[in-house]
Amino acid sequence: MSKIRFLFLTFLFISSLNAITLKDQVFKELFVSTDGINYINSENLDEQYFDKNHKKVFLKLEINKKHLKNELYHLRIVVDSKYISSISVPYEIKQNDFFIKLDKEIDKNIVLKFDFQNTEPFFDLNIYNEFEYKYIIDNEKTLFGMVYGILICAFLYNFVLYFGNKDRAFLYYSLLQIFLFLSLLNAFSYSFLDFIDINESFVIYILINSLYLVLILAILFNMEFLNTKKHTPKIHKFFYFLMAFIVFDYFLALTIKYSFIDALPTYFILLLLLFSALLIFIKAYKPAKFYLLSWVTLFIFIFLAENSFIELNEEYLIHLGIALESLLFSFALGFKIKQVELEKKQNEQILINQSKLASLGEMLANISHQWRQPLTHLSYVIMNIQASYENNKLNKEYLENKVNEATKQIEFMSHTIDDFRNFFKVTKEKEYFSLVACINESLTLLKETFKTLDIKTEFIYDKDLNIFTFKGELSQVFFNLLNNAKDEFIRKNLQDKKIFIKLYLENEKVIIELKDNAGGIKEEIIEKIFEPYFTTKEKGLGIGLYMSKIIIERNIKGQLLVNNVKDGASFKIVLNKA
Repeated sequence: MSKIRFLFLTFLFISSLNAITLKDQVFKELFVSTDGINYINSENLDEQYFDKNHKKVFLKLEINKKHLKNELYHLRIVVDSKYISSISVPYEIKQNDFFIKLDKEIDKNIVLKFDFQNTEPFFDLNIYNEFEYKYIIDNEKTLFGMVYGILICAFLYNFVLYFGNKDRAFLYYSLLQIFLFLSLLNAFSYSFLDFIDINESFVIYILINSLYLVLILAILFNMEFLNTKKHTPKIHKFFYFLMAFIVFDYFLALTIKYSFIDALPTYFILLLLLFSALLIFIKAYKPAKFYLLSWVTLFIFIFLAENSFIELNEEYLIHLGIALESLLFSFALGFKIKQVELEKKQNEQILINQSKLASLGEMLANISHQWRQPLTHLSYVIMNIQASYENNKLNKEYLENKVNEATKQIEFMSHTIDDFRNFFKVTKEKEYFSLVACINESLTLLKETFKTLDIKTEFIYDKDLNIFTFKGELSQVFFNLLNNAKDEFIRKNLQDKKIFIKLYLENEKVIIELKDNAGGIKEEIIEKIFEPYFTTKEKGLGIGLYMSKIIIERNIKGQLLVNNVKDGASFKIVLNKA
């Protein structure tokens, strides 16, 4: 755990660095005026300043020429051209925005004059290096369009997956993608407005609160994807507290115009999500590694965007980071689907093994019934031989007859073992076999048990039907149904006990119907009997009928149906004709 603490403290130390952005390095001060004479430092402006005097606005930028000694940058002024009156230095227009070259020859002060008339003053200033100016700005709308396309596709893809598997991680992530898209429009809408042809003030009005939703959805997705409730319960509770804090901060921003979240680095909450993912990854939860990689990628890009470690514009870094995060999380969610399917198969295999063990217990009881009579017979044979020997009546012919009797009983017992062994011998390959023979084999296994309990069986068919499927699995299902009927007779202590089996064709489908007169299934539970671990037996496991349903419908591609009939219940196995 010492390594984890060290890593976490390192993250906190990095996040606390007071790094200076590229814009801060180039600009020393920013002043605002409404008359071009009396300037106010932008940091001292109150909220009402523009409301009272916003028709004409003068902006004076004081340039840090020391930083420009050996560097070349370009200042971008984003504003509708009809609102800008003059610029005190040479400029050029590119992508409908104004660009001013910033080099060592530039004036110390740059004055921009805006005439906003009766509209709310809006403009944005950003700085680009020479590479961005030459090679990226002309293609940025294509770049942003690709990023937004990735986000929208990720939203649609995961939204559809949610309806397919009902995993809330997909729902939260799909909503996260759409609100990330909206947040980008809100933060960098000036770069995309012409592309989508929508009014900027309308975008900001609609999208202004999307960042809060992004934070809450990111936390919900983290909790669901990593299953923090199971793996890290304390962190799970902390995330609920964090979401409550975000909601509180939102109302605080609405009422007193102050936000704690705005004062924190954007990547601070990402650090918390990364920390929880790291803890769960250490616990060997495999999907966490892709999750960790995705958040680390986004964290790096946002961290670089908000600090001056590399001179790339923050809007490009954030767009690229979010696009990569979206692609990586698509892999993470896909991997999670694979893991869920694998776990599901493993759980099903466990249930199959439990079902086999339960059937094994039933079969051991049936073997004891099958062997009781031959063992008794063998005992009589031995006593007869002994009595003949004591009375001097033992001759060769008598001995041979008794040996033959004993041999027949031993062969019967041996066949019984073979029958039960073959029942448990489930092959992975389909085979072509007779349904009449398959049903009779199952009846033979229960013959002595049914005889002891006075359960009568009747098997009706017009002709034998052959089928191509998994014989062992079908035998297991039929055995389970017969055994369940037997248990119902015992549980209800009925006197007249009958099981009717019918094999027939109907609409090109092979039907095996098994009916009993054990009183039927209560209507309030008949829809639940195929659910795992649902049972009406005192010592039942509740997996026999569930596994029978899985075997017939998933492995054999048929149907297993149930309904109540007169005096009992009817189970139908519906198979495709070979």
